[in-house]
Amino acid sequence: MMTLPDIPRLYTALAEVLAVLVYAQAAPPRAAKPVTYAATAGWAAVLGVFLQLTGSVPLAWWLPCMVAAIAWLYLYLWGTREMNLLEAGYSCARAFILAELTASVEWQLHCLLWPQQRATAPLSVLLLAAVYTAVYGFLYWFERRHAAPTRLTITAAATLMAVVMAVTAFAVSNLSFISDNGVTMSVMSIFYIRTLVDMAGVLILTVQHEQLREAALHSELMAMDNVLRRQYEQYRQSKENIRLINRRYHELKMQIAAIRAERDQAKQDAALAEMESGIRQYEAENKTGNPVLDTLLTAKTLYCQQHGINLTCVADGTLLHFLTTGEICTIVGTVLDNATESVLTEPDPEKRLIRTAIYAQNGFVMLRFENYCTKPVELAPDGLPRRSSHGGYDLKSVRAVAEAHGGTLTLHWENEWFTLRVLLPQKNEL
Repeated sequence: MMTLPDIPRLYTALAEVLAVLVYAQAAPPRAAKPVTYAATAGWAAVLGVFLQLTGSVPLAWWLPCMVAAIAWLYLYLWGTREMNLLEAGYSCARAFILAELTASVEWQLHCLLWPQQRATAPLSVLLLAAVYTAVYGFLYWFERRHAAPTRLTITAAATLMAVVMAVTAFAVSNLSFISDNGVTMSVMSIFYIRTLVDMAGVLILTVQHEQLREAALHSELMAMDNVLRRQYEQYRQSKENIRLINRRYHELKMQIAAIRAERDQAKQDAALAEMESGIRQYEAENKTGNPVLDTLLTAKTLYCQQHGINLTCVADGTLLHFLTTGEICTIVGTVLDNATESVLTEPDPEKRLIRTAIYAQNGFVMLRFENYCTKPVELAPDGLPRRSSHGGYDLKSVRAVAEAHGGTLTLHWENEWFTLRVLLPQKNEL
């Protein structure tokens, strides 16, 4: 029985570095890119030197050295990425078992093709580059393609399960290398066992991660559904309120007519005429040609008047004929809710300003919303504001409606004004 060489320690170090970088992309870096790059280079160099120096330690020291290397992976994830302790532990477990699998597959192929070839030989290096590029390139693409819509909530139970699974797979895959007399043995059958066990560990952790991702997606959909329901309920309530208000105004008209008939004094006539003109002016507001939009804008206008907010609107509601009631409520209602919530934080009533415009532009329908905002609005990696006053899940529902119609949502902050634009392809009425 021929004894085969074990995996070179530098190969293992490279596998662990690449695995950690694949899973580190799920969280943004804590520092600027140059600092992160420098920290990564130093961390990788220290890991490689440590594994190389401890490659020939006695078996009794082998396990403590592996624990130290894993702790170094963990410290890198926690120290350079915006991860808490549980998230760093979860990602470290996934990265470690992936590195074990990749290194095992590559070295198994090496021993199968040319077992006596040195690890530094050109063919060996070429095989290393090919296997590592294929595995980590695929995993990098897979992780980006299946990225969670929101940051995953990693619980203590999820982290514990990932760590236990990684430790179990590592122990089972390496236990066969120890013979009865306590020395390590490397034969081809044992390489097969290690690869299969590591593959099972990677698959189990991947399934667990997909379950967490689906749970996060379900939570986001529930939140978006709540937004839609809230906006639609507000629309229905506003519609009823406006109906009652219009009825009250009609009653006032009748009262004015009765007073005019009874008293024919010039000053009273002038005052009553002014009141009637004001009523007619109010009734003419927010007549955009779209009854749903009229109801929403009228309700928001009344709310702004009650809270000292100056809301101006120029809108052609006929352009929104292809949107459903729920979609109009989602876009207009949600954005105006976020805008009013933002301007209410302004202590100066003169700066509580909101501007809304809906118009056609080069074959598209533009919905533009602007509100005064003194503090810069920081954007998250998904392009939406981090500040809750400008929407979290709310604006995700707006973007989902826009994308469903082949449109886009863009936003930016400049010169103390926060601007949100929804651009939709214009559709002609049938």
